[in-house]
Amino acid sequence: MFSGIIKEQGAVKSLNNGILSVAAKNTGKNAYIGQSIAVNGVCLTVKKINYPALYFDYTPATLNDSALKYLKINESVNIEPALSVNSDISGHFVLGHIDGIGRISVKKRTGNSIIVGIKITNSIDADIKNYIIKKGSISIDGISLTVNEIESDIFFVSVIPLTYDETNLKFKKTGDYVNLESDIIERTVVNRLKDTAAEPAGGGAKKSSVSRSGLTMEFLAENGFM
Repeated sequence: MFSGIIKEQGAVKSLNNGILSVAAKNTGKNAYIGQSIAVNGVCLTVKKINYPALYFDYTPATLNDSALKYLKINESVNIEPALSVNSDISGHFVLGHIDGIGRISVKKRTGNSIIVGIKITNSIDADIKNYIIKKGSISIDGISLTVNEIESDIFFVSVIPLTYDETNLKFKKTGDYVNLESDIIERTVVNRLKDTAAEPAGGGAKKSSVSRSGLTMEFLAENGFM
């Protein structure tokens, strides 16, 4: 598990035959075989270390379902080692399990922040759009960010200067692809409520309190969310 707070920018050294090699000077100092490290938000396992290079296996499914397939040699990638028991969680819970690919459609500076608009181009979960909500959390290439606006099929995030400078976002251009992971808490609540609402009310059980306009406070309380 990760927090979406990037610790280092690494550089891609190779990507072929099921192995990704990334140079990461800081992370590489304390890395160990079997360690989980997120590379652009994808949870990978260290298989070999040749400092400063770290080597990871990846499966065909991982390559197909993520933006790793678009990586180029020497491209900057976001690095975050897995959380330890005593780690601070300054972002949000990120699993490193990518559930969509997005493409940057807007990138502009507004005041002291950078507005990035992203269109979902591939979704492992057909309902990913249901999990992206205004003011909700989203992981973009492993970076914990907050959704500011949603317009049609594009969602927008506002990136502060520190995050922009310390991640690969400063190198990204319109048209570039990024990994997306929606908030696990949002996904869990939405899916659990769907399951609960679909359960038949047998044996004299109360009918679920879902109105035509959506969820009610009564329904949330009945099902343990309040």
